[in-house]
Amino acid sequence: MRALVWDGTGLHVDSTIDVRPPGPGEVAVDIAMAGLCHSDISPMEGRIPQPTPAVLGHEAVGAVTAAGPGTDVPVGQRVVLTVLRRCGECRHCREGRPTLCPASGQIVDSPFSRGGDIVHQFVKLGAFAERIVVAQEQVIPIPSEISDPVAAMLGCATVTAFGAVEDRARLRAGETVLVTGAGGIGLNAVLAARAAGADRIVVVDRNPAKEQIARTCGATDFIVPSDPAQIVPAVQALVPGGVDAAFECAGHTGLLEASVKALAWGGRAVILGLPPTGASIDLVVRELFHDKSLLGCRLGSVDPHRKLPELAERVLRGELDLTPLVSAVVPLEDAEQLVDDLRNGRIDRGFLRFRSTS
Repeated sequence: MRALVWDGTGLHVDSTIDVRPPGPGEVAVDIAMAGLCHSDISPMEGRIPQPTPAVLGHEAVGAVTAAGPGTDVPVGQRVVLTVLRRCGECRHCREGRPTLCPASGQIVDSPFSRGGDIVHQFVKLGAFAERIVVAQEQVIPIPSEISDPVAAMLGCATVTAFGAVEDRARLRAGETVLVTGAGGIGLNAVLAARAAGADRIVVVDRNPAKEQIARTCGATDFIVPSDPAQIVPAVQALVPGGVDAAFECAGHTGLLEASVKALAWGGRAVILGLPPTGASIDLVVRELFHDKSLLGCRLGSVDPHRKLPELAERVLRGELDLTPLVSAVVPLEDAEQLVDDLRNGRIDRGFLRFRSTS
C-alpha cells in the first residue's frame, strides 16, 4: 500500500506500508482525498513532537471497506474522518461534549507497519495513506452530493472554525471580529463570522496575496503587519474600543497576545492555531478584568457527529460555499510541492487525491 511517510528528515511516498485488518470496534477506510493542514507539517517543523516514521494527515474523506466485530457502519458507506476518538461512556460524552473526554487523549496502537516494524499513525488517523484503520466513532457519514475536497475540509478546518465561532465564542449578529491568520482554518472562521452576521470582520495576515480570498469569504478589512505590535492600534483604528471576538488561527503567540489586547469589554479570544510545544504568552491579567475571556478550543469545542452533518446540510442548501478555498488537488507524488506551496502562502487549502467517491 502507498502512503506519505515522514521519516524525521524527509517526506516521501512509500509503497511498502502494511495496514492490519480492523479489530473490534474498528473500521477500515479507503481514502479518496485528504487535505493538507498546517498541523500536518508541524511535526516536520519541530513544532510538535511526533515519533517517526509516521504517516501524516488527518483531514480526509473516503469509503468504509471493512468493519470489525461490534461495529454498525455499513461497508461502502462514504465517510469523513475525525481525529476525535472518544469513549462514549464518560460524563462528557454523555453530555455531548466529547472534546473533553479523557480517553480521547490516550495513545492507541498504530495499524501501520513496514517490514514488521511499526509506522506511527499521526493523531490517531494517518490519513495520507490509501487505506487506514480507525475506531468506528472516528467516521461520520457524508452525502455523496458533496465534492471530495469540500467533504474532507468539513472534517477539520470547517468544523473547527464554525464550532469556534458559533459554539465556543457564541458570536452574535452585529458583533465585530478579528481573525489572525488567513489559512484554511482562518478563512473558514471568516465564513463562519459572516454567516453569524458579524458587522465587521478584520483579517490579519503577513501575506498580502491573501486579501482577495479573505474578502471573498467575508472580510471587511485586511491588515498586513510587519510586526504583531502593529496589530492592536490598527484594529482599534478600525473598530474603536476593540472587537467583540478574536480568533487566533496561526499558532503564533505574538498574534495571540495581540488578539487579547484587541478585545473590547466582554470580548472573547479563541485559540485555534497550534502553537509550538511549550510555547507561552506574556499576559497582563488585568487585560481580562472587564469580562474578557481567553478560550481554548479543541476541534471547535463541538461534537463532530452533530456539528459536521449540520454543516453538510448547510452546504447542500447553498448557505455555505467552501469551493473558493479549494486551491489545488494533486496526486500523492506531488505532496512535497503542495507542502512548499502551503508554507509559502501560495495556496489556501490543498488536497491529495487517492481516488474519487463523488
